[in-house]
Amino acid sequence: MSNTLRATLAATLLLSPLASLPSIANAASAPRTLTYNILMGDDPIGSEEVKLEPQGDRTKVTVTATTRVKVLFINFRYDHKREELWKGSTLESMKATTDDDGTPHALELTSKSGGYTLTADGKPSDLPATALPLTLWTSEVVKRAPLFSLIDGARYTVTSKALGAETIEAGGRKIEALHHRIEGDVERDLWYAADGTLLKTRFKRSGYDITYVLK
Repeated sequence: MSNTLRATLAATLLLSPLASLPSIANAASAPRTLTYNILMGDDPIGSEEVKLEPQGDRTKVTVTATTRVKVLFINFRYDHKREELWKGSTLESMKATTDDDGTPHALELTSKSGGYTLTADGKPSDLPATALPLTLWTSEVVKRAPLFSLIDGARYTVTSKALGAETIEAGGRKIEALHHRIEGDVERDLWYAADGTLLKTRFKRSGYDITYVLK
């Protein structure tokens, strides 16, 4: 990409950050499987797999994540699985189960008129139609608020901003990416390809740098 084109893209992103990223409808025109390495610092600690399966005018997304961490004499494990059903850029439903180091959680999200019902560990609550889980594989996450936890349903008040075009390493090569940042109750740096594919995400947990990067 030329410097002129890169500058133009960066300016476009900064002026119109939400319109610059495509919707899920563009991200899943055919079945795809995206696999991410999970790193703590430079050390691999797990993986996440995202399967996108078009089903007529809908897309089924299955996400499986596993991490195993040992810090000094402490072992930590995390296992998560969820299914999302999308129609265009609208999330219609979601089910998720998580073993968070021995603590089980279950979420179920269903759409209704004007919003959603979220049942977190057996407790139902209402959410507006603008809400979205912290499902980072789709760039829809930088367009929505409030967000909520995929583990226990906790609400996050956030803002998102575009930081421009960057070249990063993902999938074994250098790729032009659109850098966005979520800030507030939860913070994430996200890099998406031009077609909306998540290439990389980075955040801190318990003082450690955690990175997900596309294989």
